[in-house]
Parts: sequence; C-alpha cells; structure tokens
Amino acid sequence: MASDSEEQSKQYALKAEKAEKEIERLQAEINLLSDPAQLQKEGLASPELEKLRGENQKLTFQLKHLKKNLENEQARGRDFALDVRGIIEDIFGLAIYSAFPEVPNPTILVMPSSKFADYQCNSAMSIAQQLGTITGQKKNPREVAQAIVKELPESEFFEKIEIAGPGFINITLKKEFVLKEIGFLLTQGVKPPKLDKKRVVIDYSSPNIAKEMHVGHLRSTIIGESMSRLLEWVGHDVLRLNHLGDWGTQFGMLIAHLIDKFPNLLKERPNIGDLQEFYRESKVRFDNDEVFKRRAYECVVKLQAKDPFYYSAWKIIYDISMKETYRLYKRLQVSDKLVERGESFYQERMVSLVKDLQESGRTELDEEGRRVMYVEGFTVPLMIVKSDGGFTYDTSDLACIKQRLQEEKADWIIYVVDAGQSTHLETVFKAAAQLGWTDKSKHRIDHVAFGLVLGEDK
Repeated sequence: MASDSEEQSKQYALKAEKAEKEIERLQAEINLLSDPAQLQKEGLASPELEKLRGENQKLTFQLKHLKKNLENEQARGRDFALDVRGIIEDIFGLAIYSAFPEVPNPTILVMPSSKFADYQCNSAMSIAQQLGTITGQKKNPREVAQAIVKELPESEFFEKIEIAGPGFINITLKKEFVLKEIGFLLTQGVKPPKLDKKRVVIDYSSPNIAKEMHVGHLRSTIIGESMSRLLEWVGHDVLRLNHLGDWGTQFGMLIAHLIDKFPNLLKERPNIGDLQEFYRESKVRFDNDEVFKRRAYECVVKLQAKDPFYYSAWKIIYDISMKETYRLYKRLQVSDKLVERGESFYQERMVSLVKDLQESGRTELDEEGRRVMYVEGFTVPLMIVKSDGGFTYDTSDLACIKQRLQEEKADWIIYVVDAGQSTHLETVFKAAAQLGWTDKSKHRIDHVAFGLVLGEDK
C-alpha cells in the first residue's frame, strides 16, 4: 500500500513541475510580444512594423487631443441667447431666500432701468411688508435691501450694486459681459433663450357666430397670434384655440327666424347675403314677439339635444359666418393652426361637469331655483345651471378650463380676452383651483387683458 502511495505522489510532482514550466514558457512569450526591441532582435518584427506602430501611437494621441478640444469648445459654445433678466432674478432669488428664509414665496421683482442702472430689483418694499405681517413689527425697506445685497453671491455679471431711495437696488452689468453678449448677437443672430418646453394652450380671437367681428375680436386676434408665434419660436408646444360663441339662446332665435324665412332650407341651402342684418331681424322679433320667443327657446332645447334638423340649421348659420371670419383671418395672416373650438364643443362636457359638481356637493340651489357654486374670495357665485335648466358662460368656461388641463395636458393656459372679463376669469381660475384641477407648482394660467373701446356715453 505504501509503495502505491509513493508512486502516486511522484506522478503528481512530475505533473506539477511540467505545469510550472508551461507557465514560464507562456509568460516568456507574453514578455517578448510586449517588447518591440526584443521582437526585432529575435527577427520576429521588422523595423517598418515598429515604425507604423509608433505612427499609430502618435495619431491616437492626436485624436484624443482633438476630441478633448472639441468637447471643450462644445462646452463653451451655445446656440441660445442668455435670459439676462432671468439670470438676475435667479441670483437675487438666492440672496432673498438666504436673507429671509422665514418669508414664504417672497416677491422677486427685477425690472429694466434706463435711468440709474441697467436693471433694478424692487423686492425690498414688498418683503418689508411681509416681514411686518409675520413679526408684527414694522421693517425698514432699506434695511431689507441691505440684507439682500449682503447675501448676493460672487458673480461674473455685475459691475456695481447700489441701494437707492427707500430700498431700490440698482444693478449695473459688467461691460465685458455685455460686450460678449453683443458679440454673440452679431455672430449668431437673434436666438431664443434656453427654457423648459411647455404645453401652452392659448385662447384668442373668439368671435360670435352670426355677428360681425368688432375691434375687441381684432385686438384679441392680433395679440394672440403674435404671442403664439413668439411662444413657438422659443420652443414651446403651442395649441391655438378659437373659443367661438356658437351656442346658447341666440341660436334658438336665429334658427327660428331661419325656418320662417327659408322653409325649404335643408333641400335648398339659403343664401343669406347679410348675416348681420339677419341677426338684427331675429333679435327684433325675439324682443317684441312672445310667441316667437317661446319658439326660439324650444329651438334651443332641440339644438342642445342634437336634433338632426335643428343641428343642420345651426350648421348652415355657422358655415356662413365662419366663411366671412376666415376671409378676415386671411387678410390678417392668422395661422391656419388656429383650431375652432366653440362653446358647442363643450356641450357633453358641461352635462358631465354639472352632474359631477352636484354629486360632490359643490353646488347649491339659490332662492330663484338656479344651481350655483360659491368660490372662495368672491361674493357673486358662478351660475352653473339657470332656473330653466340651461347652461351659462360660467358652465362652459369651467368645462373649458377642465378640458384644457385634463385632456390637453396644458402646463400653461393663456386667455387673450378684454379687461372687462377680468373678474369672471379670476373666479373661474379660483374655482378650478378650489376643485383641485390646478397645481401652482405645475400649472400657470394668465389673463392677457386689453382695454375696451368705449362709446361717447363711456
């Protein structure tokens, strides 16, 4: 047994020794291959091969160097304009939050200034008021301004910061920075600033069917189209909407008059040469003829129920009116991206909205049998359903903003509407927030108001 064991041990030793020699041989080959001079000495590599290997190493080094330079150039270069005012707001925002962390949502107000400096920060006065409310003690705005300036970080943008008057902070930009931006403008042309792309829904123009566009509609159209082009240019996803007045009581009046004037209207399309005159005729009848008024209300009910005959009559009026509107749009060069989406579009959504509001206890009946919704901060409620069961502008505008937020996924909604609608729109915006449709951190809603043209009676 012992002899067998010794023999087995010898065999293992021989195998181990053989394996070690094989390892040594392989390591020698590896060392040889990695040593160009030894390869040449052994005759395994020619001088030409070694020369090519050297050239390859030089080219590899140059390629890495060029790539590095290119990365640096790309890092330095930009294809967008700087938002100078936005930069200043960001810097002063940091200083304000550092100086007054106890103030929730402080006002950061930076304005261009041509008189004393390049820009001016006017936040000190409003922050002083907020601090007074929080602490119960009056705060000097100039001291607030001094605290803000003290917290300003080092910046390559500012040449001089001065406090003037009761707390205005004057900001002078560095000449080198301004010259650099002018150079960019001259070499790169006018570029939009870099920003986060948003889904923008902009409501403008919005004429009434069967009525001529007045100067308010023209203003809304021109302002809204200009804003849409600018927002698209800077990179936002813009949806242009034309919130037409194409539903409600006036269409019952128009349809009833249309039926009387053109009994065969569905077979022979009527030729209404002057739709405005047609509207005036129907209005006179509506105001002076009780039988006609009752018929007009019946037409409204049938139209809202989408009765085929009455809906076809409505479409005739709609098409004639829009033909004239588009003639004007063409002269104004309004984008063909403007989408027709009148009050009629929201009919089914209004029905659903009223049902949801009623079931959730958000509405109540007033003493006249109208269903209303009270909105925090406003004494006059939104009228959701009239006593006769009809819907109102309040109903359609609530359904409208809900659709834009939830179906269109709007980040930013803009209403280009005259200043006379300010209170109504503020109520609708607050109602949307009260119903949980809007989130201040995600949504922005603006009313771009313009003035009214008044008659001699003011």
